[in-house]
Amino acid sequence: MKNKIIFIINPIAGKGQGKLVESKIQQVFANKNIDFSTVLTENVGHAITLAKQAILLNPTIIVACGGDGTINEVAQTLVGTDIALGIIPIGSGNGLAANLKIPKNIDLAIDGILNHSKTKIDVGKINENYFFSNMGLGIDAAVIDNYSQTKKRNFLGYVTASTKAMLQFKPKKFKIEIDQNDAFDDAYYFVFCSNSNEAGYGISFSPNAKLNDGKLDFLVVKKLNILQQLQFSACVLGKCIEKMNRAKIIQINNVKFKTDEPKTVAQVDGEAVIFEKNSIEVSIVVNALNIIVPN
Repeated sequence: MKNKIIFIINPIAGKGQGKLVESKIQQVFANKNIDFSTVLTENVGHAITLAKQAILLNPTIIVACGGDGTINEVAQTLVGTDIALGIIPIGSGNGLAANLKIPKNIDLAIDGILNHSKTKIDVGKINENYFFSNMGLGIDAAVIDNYSQTKKRNFLGYVTASTKAMLQFKPKKFKIEIDQNDAFDDAYYFVFCSNSNEAGYGISFSPNAKLNDGKLDFLVVKKLNILQQLQFSACVLGKCIEKMNRAKIIQINNVKFKTDEPKTVAQVDGEAVIFEKNSIEVSIVVNALNIIVPN
């Protein structure tokens, strides 16, 4: 079926704004000569199932309406297909949407689906799964793990989770091999691979990253004392992290991590993920996703 748009909506995203989004989509598109339908997710992972079912209908666009987790789930299924991903951001972080300049205002985001352009972006790959904004194995993973357990899914909750992580986090030991070169190992405070220049809430650990440059921006920071941690936080907020001596930012195609730990806590596109293995490989897949951006 040609020119069909399917909206996959997380009804509880944005403190229940998902239900409002569905109502607005119905109102707007009912008056347009466009074949469209809406479906609602019921739990974590359901958007993947719904997107796979939607692909069988051969739509032109599948729109993910929710937070970074919902967007990641829908996008996972569209990598390597001709179907374009649309985004209506109603979550808390909205890192990828911000990088693509998709407005947080629901009405403007819906208008951006109606009046759009298509582009291709690169995709990050972590073991057998994909990420679209960033992934991390250091203190950011601890922050997201704490954040996933808080009831305050807003900037205050993020600050609280960050403060708790700073007080409790212990640097993680990894053996790191970049682009098949010699491996090196140390204890790291921050380990981060980014495809996007936004990590959510306007925060950026990789302000020069681009979605279509065929590279991942890789940031590593060795263990820090408390004063250096505060300096790191200030550099992040000031988007001048490259000025910090203990921070190393390079562009890469591939990186492998090995650890002696039986499992590794990571954050992938702002969601906490546990890898039940001691080896993780991250790489870039060039021009792998068609995506809708507002005109």
